[in-house]
Amino acid sequence: MNQLRAKVQDAARTRLPMLLAVYILCQPLIDVLTGLGAQAGHSVTAGVVVRSLVIVLAFLYTVLISDFPGKKRWMLYTWALVGYLVLFMGYIFTLGGFSLCLANVKEVVKTFFAPFVLIFLWSVYRQYGYLVTCRAIAWAGALYASVIPIAQVTGTGFVSYTSSGYGNRGWFYAANEVGCIMAITAPFTIWYCLEVLPTVTKKTWWKGVLAAWALIAVAISATSLGTKIVYAFTLLYCLAVLIWQVVRLVRERSRANIIKTVAAAVLVLLFLVITQDSPFLRYLIEVYITNLPRPPEATVEVWDEAIAHACQNTWLYDLIKSNETIADIDQIFSRRFISASPAVQVYTESGVLGKLLGIGYATAPSYSREMYFMVELDPLAVLLRHGVVGFALYFAPYLAFIVWSIVQFFKRPAQRLDSLCYCTALYTTLAGFAISVLAGHALVSPAVATFVLVVGMQLWVQTQEQNKLPKTQQG
Repeated sequence: MNQLRAKVQDAARTRLPMLLAVYILCQPLIDVLTGLGAQAGHSVTAGVVVRSLVIVLAFLYTVLISDFPGKKRWMLYTWALVGYLVLFMGYIFTLGGFSLCLANVKEVVKTFFAPFVLIFLWSVYRQYGYLVTCRAIAWAGALYASVIPIAQVTGTGFVSYTSSGYGNRGWFYAANEVGCIMAITAPFTIWYCLEVLPTVTKKTWWKGVLAAWALIAVAISATSLGTKIVYAFTLLYCLAVLIWQVVRLVRERSRANIIKTVAAAVLVLLFLVITQDSPFLRYLIEVYITNLPRPPEATVEVWDEAIAHACQNTWLYDLIKSNETIADIDQIFSRRFISASPAVQVYTESGVLGKLLGIGYATAPSYSREMYFMVELDPLAVLLRHGVVGFALYFAPYLAFIVWSIVQFFKRPAQRLDSLCYCTALYTTLAGFAISVLAGHALVSPAVATFVLVVGMQLWVQTQEQNKLPKTQQG
């Protein structure tokens, strides 16, 4: 057994970096296959198969193969997660037997993909010093961004919002998920393209073409997808980079800085020009803003009959209907609180075990109403589905990391701001957290969580490396 473990470790030392890089670069392909499969009506898609296999292999490798400093502490966390899941499934079994447990498995795997894969990535970094590179993230972002304009040109893309006919999600399954992924990866794509452009020569002209295409694809995709998240976070990053480059140009007037500043300015201009006649702007004006304010009752009336019925007579829905301010906040959040009201009602009606361990994802016979509808805000979803214990194990460490990251930035602000790569990692990490809290589809979606994890680790490593330098030394 020890010999086999040693052989696997030796193989992992040389092959894991390549395998992880390939896995990250294959994410767009996996999601395209998932979208095509779902469009064809397949119940089992590429994303389900691949990411389920990944979480199993990650768990087995971490527990049985890995050997890194601090493993005992991380194993305590691993077994705490496993112990909680055993208790959770045991509680669900008492509510509805084996069939109810099976009904919960798929969503449990999706939700807990993030912490188990995080432990695996951490073990790889601590044992071999490897983590997913910024360049790999940038390339993946370019591939994601490229799908949508290609699908538009060929006329084969899927509509993002079928109810209004606005937005183009390319060949991806869900506009919200791919929008979140692009909001996290596009900044790395922009950063990397700006790094590449000044290095282009006559012999490497093709690098300039690819970088220009990636930047154009990012602008087209962010405005074509039709979601507020990807548009806002990508445009905000573009403006921040332009300001950063102008300041850098004032401090050091070099050929590289001139090229980067001009490229950033052109990108912002292109972004704004494309916006003028984009699916995003039409959706924003003709659907989102036009319906402000819209009574909660009017929104629920056009929903599916099942969720419309489940929302009735819940205390959260009644509160939203009776309080104009809360109703306005709920509409800004695209009625995410109303859609969560059935699960909130079941959770508040549950006993001590339900509040500690969660109500799960499938409706138990003892529940007062159907509650399987998606709860989109990640913290609320984890609390309702997995209770106080699950929330403490799952979301609290993530929140602590975000607080740590902000504190670390303000300890050395000048040094942090001097590195655009660091700024990009910090921006995308905070963007991922904001998406998780304000929109959802981040931590509990394996596709998005993959990038939340790798950019977070990039931020942690870059912060630690800068902390080793004297405070007076620029990063």
